[in-house]
Amino acid sequence: MFRLAIITFLVTYCVSFFSQTVYSRDFETRKKNVPISIINNNPGYFFLLRYNKAAHDITLERRAKPSAEILSFTPLKLDSVNADWFDYEKLDHLFFEHNYQVYFLFERVLNSKKTLYLKIIDTLGKASSFIELATIEKEKGVTRVDLEYKRTQNNNILIIASQTYGNFAVKKLVLLFDVEKRKIAWKKKLPIENDATGYSIAFECNESNDLFCVFVKAHIASFKRKYINHAQMAVPVMFFDSLVIAGFLNNSSFAVRRDLAISNLTALNSIRLSVINNVVTASAHFAKQDNSGEENVYFFNQMFNIALSEEIYSVITPLNEPIKESLTFYDGTDYKNASSKEYDHFRNFNVNGFDHQVSERVEDYYFKELLVWKNETKTGKIAYQKIIPRKIYSFQGRTRFKHIAKAMPFMYGDKLHFILLEAPENFKKDANSFNFHRFKKETNLARSNLVMYKLNNDGSLEKKLIYHNAIFDAVPMPYQSNKQDDVILYLDGGKREKFAILKLDQFW
Repeated sequence: MFRLAIITFLVTYCVSFFSQTVYSRDFETRKKNVPISIINNNPGYFFLLRYNKAAHDITLERRAKPSAEILSFTPLKLDSVNADWFDYEKLDHLFFEHNYQVYFLFERVLNSKKTLYLKIIDTLGKASSFIELATIEKEKGVTRVDLEYKRTQNNNILIIASQTYGNFAVKKLVLLFDVEKRKIAWKKKLPIENDATGYSIAFECNESNDLFCVFVKAHIASFKRKYINHAQMAVPVMFFDSLVIAGFLNNSSFAVRRDLAISNLTALNSIRLSVINNVVTASAHFAKQDNSGEENVYFFNQMFNIALSEEIYSVITPLNEPIKESLTFYDGTDYKNASSKEYDHFRNFNVNGFDHQVSERVEDYYFKELLVWKNETKTGKIAYQKIIPRKIYSFQGRTRFKHIAKAMPFMYGDKLHFILLEAPENFKKDANSFNFHRFKKETNLARSNLVMYKLNNDGSLEKKLIYHNAIFDAVPMPYQSNKQDDVILYLDGGKREKFAILKLDQFW
């Protein structure tokens, strides 16, 4: 009876919610048309990227706001490049909008060759031909080839092509593709990397298209037991000896290097560079043993001038005690400490002099809590640290939507918001008091809640229910938004679908 009362309340709440929200008419759809991403950067329309399994292709829809009627439809015709057996749900890609044009970058993978192609779609929905940006092939002695890529702050595309020789050396070529001129702006060959030199990560470019990265020296210190897919596995434990920031400036014929003020780390969850206004900031999330031998978690910010010749500040902040206590529990390993929890960088937002960083804990098909911290960029001091509750278990075959466990973070005003799926049993739980084992996990869309969390400037967390899945299911997915006062939600009803446009100024 109590569960029925909760569901009745949630349905009534959602009816009230949608009476204040603009939503589209129902559209006919098919199960083989699976939405995978949304871009909402404009007041009059939004973009929906979709995997069309029937046509074996990725398609792009530009839809009007608030009606969600299709303004243009663009098949990207990726099947003309990829093999017919290719699974587009596993496609590595980059999808973004710049100057009212949409860019779709994807990686074609063969047995011994990888190639990056770019498609550019104009405002009329017309797609360019395939633009080949980079290709890399296994040579004699090469055991592995890789392509990494990311957007720069100029909305150009930074590409890192790597060739690995055995287990002892890596050769890297870095390219910058200018999206306006549609050509490679420069190519830089990095020195051969090995255990002695360290390996380069965290690549970034500034406004002048100078290249920066971090070289990490590490070694395997031991092995630990971990439970993966109900089996015990011995996984290596890395020890990080040192980190060095390197700059490859366009006006210099040699690289400049500078040691970061952290070393001898027992874990490195993430490290990221930000190069804005002629300063370089390195931000890291790591664990390290203190003098007593206890392993603790820290956040690190260090800023240099663009030539790396002058340090502006260096700040190390420990994980605060309430979060440390919340993250102290056994969860799939023989270790319960907060320092044993492994996180990966998820998103960051740089707004009004503050850098909001988000890391997530994900293990196989289990999507766990998010860790958020807010830096003041001028000083490197941390304004707050916070846990965003999440506990979703979703594996292939349980639902046709691959991204239901993903959080949808976005900025509204100067505050960070998250939309994510949650079990109805968590509806009354205090958002500021997270207990992992008492927080119920969600396993699918049916009868689940879609909730919104808002982080206030003092670090307090507010939570509101925005939809309870019933006849139509709200589906979280990768989401991009640039200073919009609304949020686009996709609602699935089996053979029908619709879109809800949530006006944020009417919500809180």
